[in-house]
Amino acid sequence: MKPSTAYLIGGIIALVCIALGIYYLIPGINHVLADPPQTQHIKHTLVFFALAIVALIGARFAANSKASS
Repeated sequence: MKPSTAYLIGGIIALVCIALGIYYLIPGINHVLADPPQTQHIKHTLVFFALAIVALIGARFAANSKASS
């Protein structure tokens, strides 16, 4: 995998996680798999934002490990 491909895949995963985080941040929407479905879910939002950061860091490490091999 080329370094640019690793960044692209990590970026796409990060964008999906950010979109899900924003989805759980908006009150008044019927949130799937959440106990009171009409309220904000700060914990879900923080988890998805953290996953986005992990995806970007993982893409960085994946690009570096494949480039040096």
